Amino acid sequence: MGWDVVQIGLKHDLPIEDPIATAEQISKRMNRNVKLVYRNEYEYDKTNNIVSVSEGDEFIQLAEFTVDSSKYYLQMIVSDYQANQILKETDIDKLRKATFTDEWAKLLLDDIDDRYELYEIESINYDNVEDLIYMRIFRENIDLDVTIFERWRSWESAFHSQFHKTRDYLRNYRMEFFERAQKFGCKEIIICSDQGPTQMIYEHMDYSVEQLKQYVYSNKHHEESGWYGAERMEFWKKHAKKISFSSVFQDDFKLEGEDFVELVYDDFKDLISHD
Repeated sequence: MGWDVVQIGLKHDLPIEDPIATAEQISKRMNRNVKLVYRNEYEYDKTNNIVSVSEGDEFIQLAEFTVDSSKYYLQMIVSDYQANQILKETDIDKLRKATFTDEWAKLLLDDIDDRYELYEIESINYDNVEDLIYMRIFRENIDLDVTIFERWRSWESAFHSQFHKTRDYLRNYRMEFFERAQKFGCKEIIICSDQGPTQMIYEHMDYSVEQLKQYVYSNKHHEESGWYGAERMEFWKKHAKKISFSSVFQDDFKLEGEDFVELVYDDFKDLISHD
């Protein structure tokens, strides 16, 4: 299985506290039809304080926003919607003492105690693989999901080349990242792989922007990763480089010896200054 290239947009400007307002913005900014839904997972008997697993449809629709007559749309899932609704009916202390009908019903407490992404967005258009989208929205950050079919190994190899065509290839992808980031108000992005040591960065997208930056540049992902064993991890620590995307297009950029790129940071300042 290949390592995917992922882009973490920092500090989006979506109205995340309001699912309907967020879905409306997603529709406008992506220029796509959007259906806002939640997973039908739990039933709560408030009188007897019993939590059970729901029966019926997997998703229940909350709202729909239409921009054209296409049958394809983005499905936006409100994560932990039912957990939040149940919490409005009772308090957390009472809920912890509830009777759970099975182990699946107990997952409600995980939804409350261990919240992760706020929303998931996926394209419902399986006829066109190039249209497949899977984005996640966190409190401050967003998984931008610009697809790079070459995967990380091939994409990273482009940073080792000095050919103009290779630079154009990277520049084109950079513009795709820039355009997607702009849609969501992100002035900075982090680009890395979703596997290997940088998988830990990808998994910490729920951090605040400042927490995530501190995590990245203190190299805590190296310490927390269990991918390679001590010897190979030492090689990674020695040769893994974090670079700014803008530096790639400067005459003095090059990687030495066995050095490789583990992470690319971009604040787009050179692009914005030339708008």
